[in-house]
Parts: sequence; C-alpha cells; structure tokens
Amino acid sequence: MSRQGSDALRKSIERMLSEASTRMQAGKVSDAARSYKKAAQFADQALELIEDAEERRAMSIRAAEYKQRSRSLETTGRADLGRIKPSEMPADEIVYSDEESDLQEQQILLLIDDTPRKIDWDSIGGLSELKNELKFHYGLAMAKNPDGIEIEGWQNIMFYGPPGTGKTLLACAIANKLNATFFNVKASQIVSKWVGESGKLISTLYRVARKFTKDGRPSIIFVDEFDALCKSRGIDGQLYHQQMLASILSEIDGFSQKGHKNLVMTIGATNRPWDLDAAVLSRFERRILITLPDTDARIEIFRIHLEGRGLPIDSSSVSYSALAKKSERLTGREISRLCKEATAKMLAEMNPEIPNIVDSGLSKIQSYEIKVRPLNNSDFAYYLDTLIPDTNLDDIESYNDWGSHHAHQKIKR
Repeated sequence: MSRQGSDALRKSIERMLSEASTRMQAGKVSDAARSYKKAAQFADQALELIEDAEERRAMSIRAAEYKQRSRSLETTGRADLGRIKPSEMPADEIVYSDEESDLQEQQILLLIDDTPRKIDWDSIGGLSELKNELKFHYGLAMAKNPDGIEIEGWQNIMFYGPPGTGKTLLACAIANKLNATFFNVKASQIVSKWVGESGKLISTLYRVARKFTKDGRPSIIFVDEFDALCKSRGIDGQLYHQQMLASILSEIDGFSQKGHKNLVMTIGATNRPWDLDAAVLSRFERRILITLPDTDARIEIFRIHLEGRGLPIDSSSVSYSALAKKSERLTGREISRLCKEATAKMLAEMNPEIPNIVDSGLSKIQSYEIKVRPLNNSDFAYYLDTLIPDTNLDDIESYNDWGSHHAHQKIKR
C-alpha cells in the first residue's frame, strides 16, 4: 500500500468516525449515518491500495462494519459504538460538511501523490546551487527556533521557465526529503466556470493540507500550470475567476497559530510567468528561473537516463560529453525522450521477433527475455540530427526579460 495514500485515507476514516461520534452525541442521527457511510467509502478506497492479505482482511472488516452502522442508524436510529474508538479531535477542528463538501474533500484526497518517494536530488541533472539553497531554506522552515526568536524559511516559491526543465522533479525531491504529504495539483483539476466552485475547492485543498500537518509532517501543495489558476485580472475579468483569485490569495498567505510553524508550503510552476496576477506573485518569497541545462547538466541528465537505468554504452563509439555537445538547447525532458528513441532503435534491432511473439499470446511475451547490446553513435545520430528543440531563442529571451524585472534569481545549471 502506498504510504502517503494510505495515511491520507486512514486519517480521513478517523475523521469521519470522530464526526459520527460527535453527531450522535448531539442527536444528529442522520448526519452520523452519513459520516459512517463516508468512512466506509474511504475504507473501500483504501482496499484498492492494500497488498498485504492481513491488512486487506482487517480493512474489509472495518468497511463492512461502518456500512452496517450507517444502515442501522438509518433504520433504527441506534448503533453499537462499542467496537469503534473514535479519534480524539478538538471540537473546533471537526468539520461538519454537507454531501457536496464531502465530495470536494474526496476529490482533493485523490490529488495526494506518492511519486516523490521515487525522486531524489540525484534524479535531477545539474542545478546544484539551487538544490543546496532549497535544502537550506526548507531546513530552516522545519528546524526548531531558539527561544524568543522566530525564524522562517521559504514557504512559497515559484519555479518558471521552459517546459521540461525539472520544475516538477524539484518539487518532488523537496517533498521526499521532508517526508511531506504531496498534493500534486494541475490547475485544470480545480478550475471551474461555475461561480464559487473553484474557491471552495481551493479552500478544501488547503484545509485538508493543514489537517495532515497535525503530526508535525509538512504538506506541500505543488500547483503546475499556475498561470491558468491565477491569470492577471486584466486578462480574465469573469466573476468566477475573481473569486478564485480571492481564495488563493487568502490561502497562500498562510495559516499558523501562535507558537506553531506554518507547515503548509506552496510550490508553483509555470511556463508563462508574465500571465500571473501581480498580487498572487507577490506572495511568493522566491521566483526562480529554471533555465535550459548547460553542458555539464546535460551530461548528468544523459547519465541518469542511460547509465541510471543500467543501459550499456559503447564508449569507443560515443561518450556522454559528445552527446551533451550535440544536444544544446534541449531540455531534460527532450533528452529523456531522445534516450528512449535511441534505446528503442537498439531494442528493435536486437528483438525483431517481439511482434510475432505478441501475436502468440500474453504468456509467451511475458516469458520472453529482452536482448540488449551497448548503445552506439548510430543509435543516437539520426535523432540528434533531426530533433528540433522545443525552446527557441525568442522564448529564452522572454524568460530572461521577465526575470530581470520580477524574479529573485536565475539559477545556473
């Protein structure tokens, strides 16, 4: 079972049980029945992620029990609560929600992503200066303050630059090292043309993120395509957009109680920083251009996608330095694609029988072992000669131009 996904669902189950208990004490039987039904739904979701047989059996029993409690309350108005010990939660933290709000919270829980556990700093080529700075400032955000002194690290940062330069990977690496609950948000997932709906989803997102910080573990909200969420008010003046902006401004300012650190951190990423609303942009302590990888960074990226995957290289025919020299202006994503194409060419040469084996059935192809040989210059040459970089010189100039007026720093790769 994925750890972050399981934590999210288990905590949601506990919250529903706490709501059910409190609602029963208040005599709100139908509301309590709905809370148990919601707990059962979360338990069913958890079952889909559990691999261990004993854990599956225990969760299956819990799901059936919650369903029975809900049915009993609906039909008789009574339920035996002896077998379930509700979580202890302060009364002012219990959120009584209607069915619409429950659906919104369920939608937000689906944004929790376990990908960061697979991403380390070594998964990202170059950017050594930025990596150290991120470690330092997020370390400050988590470290213990001296008595009587308040020290803050970065809470909100904005990565901008060409697509495929590692913005998402950086956010994942941060979340991995901080063991953070990682909310991977595409703007399209929370933008709605219906008045008020996007604002509610944004508020739910930050409320759920705050709940997951109760054990001292931070929450990181990573919003890709941030420009789609917070365009300048001069670009889009529709009412739903204004309300969405108001919600994000309110939430991104942070929520902390006296004597407690704000453990909800926002990382934005955009390919179009010039479209961002000025008021939203001002909430980010750092706006950092993640530019195209230089030669040394490209060497690292090639190593990650070739040597890092165990693929052999014919060093007498091709070298990482030669590949890096011929791949100027390519992003990390384009280099990854180039490596896949070159590898596919080699595999097609070494395994021409695969299409026929596929026609023979699943069991045949599953028992077939792929043959490989060292990659050589000819595997890469065609793609290096024909590939046109996604980022042109005008794009680079636009990012530098905007950065000279709005960004805090440009990071050397």
